[in-house]
Amino acid sequence: MDEKVESLLAEVLQIPASKISDDLSMQDVEVWDSLKHMELVVALEERFGIELTLDEIVAMRSVREIKRVLGERSAVS
Repeated sequence: MDEKVESLLAEVLQIPASKISDDLSMQDVEVWDSLKHMELVVALEERFGIELTLDEIVAMRSVREIKRVLGERSAVS
C-alpha cells in the first residue's frame, strides 16, 4: 500500500517520488494547498475504492497520516 500511496502523491503533487517520505506534510510542499488536498482526497478515494469522512480528510495533513487513515480503513474492510 505504501508504494501506491507514494506514487499517487507524487502524481497529484507533481513532485518526484523520491521526495515522498512519511514526514512530508502540507506545509512542506508549496502546491499542497486546500484545493490540491481535495484533489488528492478524490484520487485516494478512487484508487482505494473508499469514501473518506470529513474527520479523516482533515487529519490527512502528512504522508504518515494518510497512510494511517488508509491502514485503518483496510483493517476494517
